[in-house]
Amino acid sequence: MLANKVVMLNNYTRTAWRSLSKNRVFTLINILGLSAGIAAFLFITSYVRFERSYESYNPNADNMWRITLDLYKGSEYLATDCETHPLMGSILKSKFPEVLDYVRMFDVDGIRHIQVGDKKFNETEIYFADPSVFKLFDVQVLSGDPLKTWNEPLQMALSVSQAKKFFGREDVVGEQLTVDGTLYKITGVINDPHPNTHLKFSILLTHESIKTMRPWYTDENAWNGNNEFTYLLMQPGTNVDEFNQKLMTVNDELKDKLNGGKYRAETMKSIHLYSHKTFEPEVNGNAKVVSFLAIIALFIIVIAWVNYMNLSTARAVERAREVGIRKVMGSLKLQLMIQFLIESFLVNLMAGFIGLAIFQLAMPLFKSLTGLPDAVDITGDPLFWMIFGGLVMIGAVLSGLYPAFVLSSFKPVAVLKGKFRSSSHGQLLRKTLVVFQFATTMILIIGVTTVYTQVKHLRSVDIGANLDETIAIRMPLIDMSDSAYSALLGPLKSEMMTNPAVQSITMADAMPGISLSEVSTSMFSVIGKKGGEGEYEYYWYEIDENFVKTMKMSMAAGRDFERNNEYGNILINEEAAYRFGFDKPEDAVGAQVSFTDWRTKKPSTIIGVIRNFYQRSPKEEHIPMVFVYNTQCKYFTANLSTTDMAATLTGLKESWSKIFPGEPFTYFFADDRFDQQYLADVQFGQVMGTFSVLAVIIACLGLFGLSSYTILQRRKEIGIRKVLGANISQVVRLLSGSYVKIVLVATIFALPVAWLAVDNWLAGYTTRITLNIWMFVIPAVVILAMALITVSFQTVRSALINPAISLKDE
Repeated sequence: MLANKVVMLNNYTRTAWRSLSKNRVFTLINILGLSAGIAAFLFITSYVRFERSYESYNPNADNMWRITLDLYKGSEYLATDCETHPLMGSILKSKFPEVLDYVRMFDVDGIRHIQVGDKKFNETEIYFADPSVFKLFDVQVLSGDPLKTWNEPLQMALSVSQAKKFFGREDVVGEQLTVDGTLYKITGVINDPHPNTHLKFSILLTHESIKTMRPWYTDENAWNGNNEFTYLLMQPGTNVDEFNQKLMTVNDELKDKLNGGKYRAETMKSIHLYSHKTFEPEVNGNAKVVSFLAIIALFIIVIAWVNYMNLSTARAVERAREVGIRKVMGSLKLQLMIQFLIESFLVNLMAGFIGLAIFQLAMPLFKSLTGLPDAVDITGDPLFWMIFGGLVMIGAVLSGLYPAFVLSSFKPVAVLKGKFRSSSHGQLLRKTLVVFQFATTMILIIGVTTVYTQVKHLRSVDIGANLDETIAIRMPLIDMSDSAYSALLGPLKSEMMTNPAVQSITMADAMPGISLSEVSTSMFSVIGKKGGEGEYEYYWYEIDENFVKTMKMSMAAGRDFERNNEYGNILINEEAAYRFGFDKPEDAVGAQVSFTDWRTKKPSTIIGVIRNFYQRSPKEEHIPMVFVYNTQCKYFTANLSTTDMAATLTGLKESWSKIFPGEPFTYFFADDRFDQQYLADVQFGQVMGTFSVLAVIIACLGLFGLSSYTILQRRKEIGIRKVLGANISQVVRLLSGSYVKIVLVATIFALPVAWLAVDNWLAGYTTRITLNIWMFVIPAVVILAMALITVSFQTVRSALINPAISLKDE
């Protein structure tokens, strides 16, 4: 019995292979369309799966939450900060039994200087952490036993990659190195950070070590600033919404310390795609984008399957006689369906392997396009192979079942008498499927156009500062007195100014576009305001007297820093003036605020208000900024004017080395750093653009095959029309007209759907473009042109055939 089934299956396969070989052109069209669709689906689903896999490495992730702080001005919601006050973890653990443990992670802002012997490095991804970090974040200790001394100051753990980078080996336990001039002992080597986590740390320092950097960081001053990420390990089954209701009692108890702020919890697995708060440790993903890409993947593979269905059913007339003879010879309908399903399986299997090859070869390009980390190994995931196998099997059934049903249903008597005609129902289905293909493709192209236009618009917005050809150099941390360090700054400026490309120079701790993790926050209030009006946690950083001029900002009221000693004076922006409760910027000038300058020991005085500029991208609202005077800042910033940037950089590096020999020359361009805020949008547009083009190609491949069969079926009609006097242009219009109608119908369906989709996407932007009709008309015209170009080759060729050849059988 089994042997008979094997023989039967072998016969089915051989027959299917002969049929496919006989129609090579259309078999090739099917395989190319399906392989392109499968490759596109694998690419996009791999990206989507990675984005949705964040924190999955951690067995505690399902029960870990992060505490965030909602900030208010009175009853007006302002923003949500994902950093908390240092005592919140212990308070919540003591109050709620469902809180099993907590960990505080203090981000060591921005770039830090590491020194190992004579070698110097500038590093990021450094955090102070509680001992519980090893448990809650499932940190694997590869050597050493850091937990033994993790409650002591000046202890640290390195990732294995950092150990190799600093020492050239992994066995570094017991070694010492300096972080910003402070000596630390290495007590453990840990695994490298996982690529799919929102909180990546390569260097961990004991939480007790914070006080060596910030002596004032004590429990007594714990409510002066919220600068720590706080994560909770919760009892399994705890509901986050119910817990947030309980947190309201804590918020009420601490309302005086929180100045109206409210703590909330969010699940850790939701952070990457759904959390876009201030002071995020990295730029998070976007759930809407991921979902939209998943829909695109589904559309593309469906378009490819639709091609197969259309071409297979279009060949119904050609294969009708074959089916009639088989039925006369005794074949059952089920046997014929199996025959055609095996054909579908063979096409999908070949397309699957070609698509897999495309996927493997183009993966490096795809990673660069989407920003996927190089360390991500998609093919190492068993689910990837399940998806691949499922694509082949589901594709074979879905794309082959309807053609198999249609082809196996022919009546042998009608077929063999030559009375078979393609049913109007089948033609309607094929046209409906083509409408679906082109409507989907049109939506994708409109989406690409919108993303491109929106990103271009954001980049064209006047941000209130000039970042063009502005270079920021990270200042070194040198173990010397402040006066000796200051004595080097004058010669550095003089040396840099000898370069003819340097227009102006300033010192600042941050600048527009720099991550808010490098910007400080503190409670500020206006002295004399009743009831703490205007008291709020403001963003602030230190600048010198040249910052506003170098950045080409403008003043709304008051004056800029003008001299070499402005200690005790501060600048604010218009948004801060509003938050302080002033009706006009002029009203803020002269007011004193509760920020005591450590040098003057007195409250600070507002001397000027800067017009609002975008510290972050125009995608978001302006934030309240305060600027404190200082001449020793983290960044040495120069505004340049040059036609030879490479030579200018070489000159700047030489000047740097004269003043700071042996110190790393670490720099970035301010406009590049600012544009990184649009990176996710740019990548989204690139991915959409790439796969929209692919969708167009797949749809046109199907249209090419479908039009070829349509023309083949109508070749005698064309011959008769030419004999009766029709010219070539009339024949072309006749054959192309139906496809123009199809594209027009697709346009009618696509435009409202596209409008809703792109308007919903744009709703996430504070500064956004206004949708106009051309953004929808142009893609429709492009699709129509592509369809006509695809069809015209076959129609013109058919119209040129001598009618005697077409009618010779008659």
